[in-house]
Amino acid sequence: MDDQLRGHRNRVRERYLNTGLDTFQDYEALELLLFYAIPRKDTKSTAKNLIARFGSLPAVLDATVEELTEADLSPNAAILLKLVPDMNRYYAVKTDGAGQKVHSTSDAGRILCAMFRHEQTESVRLLCLNAGGKVLKLALLNEGDINAVHFSVRKIVETALSAKAVSVILAHNHPGGTLTPSREDLDATNSAKAALSTVGIQLLDHLIISGDNYCSLREDGYL
Repeated sequence: MDDQLRGHRNRVRERYLNTGLDTFQDYEALELLLFYAIPRKDTKSTAKNLIARFGSLPAVLDATVEELTEADLSPNAAILLKLVPDMNRYYAVKTDGAGQKVHSTSDAGRILCAMFRHEQTESVRLLCLNAGGKVLKLALLNEGDINAVHFSVRKIVETALSAKAVSVILAHNHPGGTLTPSREDLDATNSAKAALSTVGIQLLDHLIISGDNYCSLREDGYL
């Protein structure tokens, strides 16, 4: 690395340490991140090219490792970028999940929106609670494609029983953005509610998540 590039990187790092990312443009934040996977090359042009190719910084971070390597990133750099949304979701689950208490739909929405953040395909999760509303377990039940996911009623019941849950909240995401439940969503909810009731566990709600928004089937009168 030549002295000019080294000096530039030092200035960018110092700026981050002094001001955080709030003063950075998107390409500058990505450039800084790429310092740690591309040690001896200019990453400013790489960052700008990636944002131009994918359309935005979030789209870059949501791209697959395969898509990133096709954009001429090394496997190490691609994995580093992929780790950002995954680590963000992991951190959110750890800080907003087990041990927290759910006293309202908004409490459940906050926790579950964090769990689904950056998901590009549909998946089903179960929030297991004790009698006091404390989160006992946050479980991923199933994953599908971008438009559909299979609800396994048996797995819902088994997961709730293994967590020794008194009540549960079911959730799945709609990556396409709509919060309107489908006929299949409603049928799956009713089947899960009936199956859980036979083992003495209450289905409190079913949330459909899209980004930071959600639909509560109980509040909307479906449950």
